[in-house]
Amino acid sequence: MHDRLPEIRAELEQFWADQDPLAPLGSGTVDDLVAAMDSVTSCEALERLETLLGIELPSGDLIKRGGYESKKQFVDELSLAVADYGAANPK
Repeated sequence: MHDRLPEIRAELEQFWADQDPLAPLGSGTVDDLVAAMDSVTSCEALERLETLLGIELPSGDLIKRGGYESKKQFVDELSLAVADYGAANPK
């Protein structure tokens, strides 16, 4: 599953950007415009990843309690958690 890490990261980055419809596309300033990502909203990102990857992802095991403080933390930590889970639980 680690071979799909770029796809996972891209989906999570897009999800973060989609949370603020006023964020200019490609501006690179989403961190400045969007507040922290709470854990409940983060679960919605897993739904997108389930579709992308074709596997069920257990939110309770993958989403950080309390959410994420930045886009970088959200993308880095969740993408790695999803890739690790997928590698440990192949279809």
